[in-house]
Amino acid sequence: MEKKRENLSWVSVRLKPEIYTRLKEESQSLKMSLSQLIRMKLSSEETKIIDLSGLLNSIEKLVSEQARVNNNINQLAKHANTYRDKISPSVFKDHTMLMSKHIEHRDFMNKLLKQIYQAIR
Repeated sequence: MEKKRENLSWVSVRLKPEIYTRLKEESQSLKMSLSQLIRMKLSSEETKIIDLSGLLNSIEKLVSEQARVNNNINQLAKHANTYRDKISPSVFKDHTMLMSKHIEHRDFMNKLLKQIYQAIR
């Protein structure tokens, strides 16, 4: 819902072409008017300006990459189970250590993604 215009004042500003272009592109990518963007930037209140489309695309790529990693791990586990009697115990020990590191990183990444989701919600 748009605020009433009764207490607004008109301001005219001269900008260098590159600054105007940057602001115009930013407003278009955020799907808001140039005036809204400038008011947000000039506001003394703390504001969050997030390019959701870029952020969501990055998260989508990250989740896709994680799915590929999980698929590769499943393939390695299947291979290890198939040739269990031919693999040395040191390989299983190394595998266990690397899997625990992977799980730590995966859990950390999932925690960060959850925080990002809560911040933009």
